Amino acid sequence: MSHPLSPPCLKLILAFLLLGLLALPAQAARDHFYFVQITDTHFGSDDNLERGRRVVERINQLPMPVAFVVHTGDILADLILDPRVVDQTLEVMSGLQPPLYYIPGNHDIHKDDADKALAVYRERFGPLVQVEEIGGVVAIYIYVEPAARDWPVIPGYDPLAELEKALTQAGDRPVLLFQHTPPVGGFFRNMLQRGWAEEQRQRWEQLVTGHQVKGIFTGHYHKDELHWVGEIPLFVAAPIAGYWGRQASFRVYEYRDGQISYRTLYLE
Repeated sequence: MSHPLSPPCLKLILAFLLLGLLALPAQAARDHFYFVQITDTHFGSDDNLERGRRVVERINQLPMPVAFVVHTGDILADLILDPRVVDQTLEVMSGLQPPLYYIPGNHDIHKDDADKALAVYRERFGPLVQVEEIGGVVAIYIYVEPAARDWPVIPGYDPLAELEKALTQAGDRPVLLFQHTPPVGGFFRNMLQRGWAEEQRQRWEQLVTGHQVKGIFTGHYHKDELHWVGEIPLFVAAPIAGYWGRQASFRVYEYRDGQISYRTLYLE
C-alpha cells in the first residue's frame, strides 16, 4: 500500500528539482561557447596591416558572443625587432573587444637574433605558454617551433615538456590546443613535404592522444586543411596575409559538449 508524501518531503524534493533546473543554464554556458582564430597576419609586409584592421572590425561586429580570439602565429613578417611595426601591430590588435591570446610563429622568433626577438616577444606580446579556462574547458596556447624545426634553441625551454605539464594540469577536463606549426607535412609544388622530425612528432602525438584534447588549431600553411590525430581533429586555418593572392579570412568556431564546428569568414 502506497503512502502519500508528507509536506516536508515534498518541499525537499521540489527544492532539489529547482536547484537542478537552476544549474542547467550554467552547465550549458560552460559547455557551449564561440571563439575566433586568426593566423599568419605577417604585419609589416604589403597591405596586411589594413587587412588586420578590417578583420578586427568584423570580429567586433559578430552577432554571437565570442569568448576569446587566438592568433596562432606569424604575427609579424620577420620584423619583431622593428619597434614601429610592433607598435602598429599592437595598436591594431588592441581594438579587439574579446580577450586576445598570441602564439609566436617561425616569422616572429626566427633563427637569426633569436635571443633579441624572444625578449621583445615576451615584453610586448606575452609568455610562450598560456593556459586559460573557459568554464569547464582548458585552452592551451603554446610555442612549439623548437620542436617543429629544431630552432631556435631556447635555453631551459622544451616545448613538449611544457605541453606535458599543461596537459597534466588539465587533468580530465576537455582541452583545446593552439600552436603555430602542425606536425603533419605540407603539400606544396604538387609534392608532400616533410613535417616534424619523427621522434618529435611521436612524442607530441603521445601527449595529445593521452589526454582529453578535443581539437588542435594551427596555421602556418596559408590554406585550409583538416587532419586527424587519432580521433582528434587538427584544424589548419588560412591566413590574413595576402601572399599567393589569398583573400583574407578568419574562422569562428563553436564548441558544444566536446564537439567543434567552424565557419570561415572572408574580407570582401
